[in-house]
Amino acid sequence: MMTPAEKKKAWEDFQVRQRTAQAVYDNFRYTDAQREQLIDFIGAAMTVIRGDAPFESLARLVPITDRRPAIVSGQAYRGGTNFIFDACFLNQWTSIYMLATTDAQGNVEPYHFQIEFSPPMDLDRQRLEQLLKLKVARGWLHDGGNLYPPAVIMHLGIVYQPATFEYDLLNPPYAPYTVKALLDYTQPRDQDPYAATRMVRLEIRRDYLTPEQLRERDQKRFGDMPTTGQKVTQGWLAAIKQE
Repeated sequence: MMTPAEKKKAWEDFQVRQRTAQAVYDNFRYTDAQREQLIDFIGAAMTVIRGDAPFESLARLVPITDRRPAIVSGQAYRGGTNFIFDACFLNQWTSIYMLATTDAQGNVEPYHFQIEFSPPMDLDRQRLEQLLKLKVARGWLHDGGNLYPPAVIMHLGIVYQPATFEYDLLNPPYAPYTVKALLDYTQPRDQDPYAATRMVRLEIRRDYLTPEQLRERDQKRFGDMPTTGQKVTQGWLAAIKQE
């Protein structure tokens, strides 16, 4: 059992370690090389979420350090596996992961990619919009734009007023899902959210369509599709060739 003097010494040593660790965090700065490597990885993650590249292609860029069952809540409504990528090329605090399901043949179907930046990283929003081919609509979401109305969040114990932008794709894949991107930036209060540059979170996700939504989409795109035994119309064939 520790004496009062030993307890005091242990507490003082702990405080010193905490101050040292906080100073390391506060003085950390991302390099241009780290930023460029991450941007390449984000672009690759988008091709995977779109369905244009296999999931395994990401592990060739950044290794996977852990796999664990996905907690079925929030965006992880499909369950499956949480693949955690090695973010040491950035720092010890940032986290990168992808949620995916796996079929009986072992094929991985990713549906949610996320980066939690710690500390926030300066990432140019316009560059990401161009890289990921995002549909930009200036204004608040309820007015048809892509910027969330002002709110207050807490990140690592600090209160921020975020600038949160949600996007669709300019050229979405013809798939049983839509693809969304969400960019979260911090900003000083009462400043123009469009001027925010320090990103705290990036999400790219699939939103799967219901059978009714799939029928409505196909009806809008192709009109009445022929059933077995019916003659295929030239208009329907032309629509298929455009895919």
